[in-house]
Amino acid sequence: MKQFTKFLPILITALIFSINITGCVNVIQKTVLNPDGSGSMNIKYWTKTSNIAGDELDIFGFTEEKVKANYSSPNCQVSDVQINKDETSDSLSVVTLNLTFKNINKLSDSKSFSKIQASYGKGENGMEFKYTLLQDTSNANMLGASDYKLVYEFVLPSDIIYTTGKKDGRTVTWKKTLADLKEDVDFMAYLKAE
Repeated sequence: MKQFTKFLPILITALIFSINITGCVNVIQKTVLNPDGSGSMNIKYWTKTSNIAGDELDIFGFTEEKVKANYSSPNCQVSDVQINKDETSDSLSVVTLNLTFKNINKLSDSKSFSKIQASYGKGENGMEFKYTLLQDTSNANMLGASDYKLVYEFVLPSDIIYTTGKKDGRTVTWKKTLADLKEDVDFMAYLKAE
């Protein structure tokens, strides 16, 4: 028992450190969806540099090689990766990238999209679009999760009949936080068929 209490402070510190860095990343994703389900994205994500151990944090890469490896797939092609990293403890590491995809329904083939489900196709009354951020309770329940912003903007290929997001013409925006991922978060829109 004496040996256990000797290592208890080290275990607690390690546990707190792992809880605080697991997925604490802010994300802004802007997507243009074409009528055939292909499209393009501009993605920006950032976190405190001190949160990153190595070149990766959960599904997010912080070197050009990791970014390309995590976002690339037969469906996705990555370009224009920019990484701004400051090594001081209070600074941010910021990654921006562009990518094109052949089929939004196959986004989850890439590691960095493994925590989403996307679907776009013909429905009963037009085209149906759905983009789901899958439940991530380990990150949603961490201290300060509501401080991490998740912003998703989609320019959709036809007039929007209904959406759960904020609509401006054919653009729809959803703003969430990491704390919202206590359950699946669905972004939905119904579009006029073209």
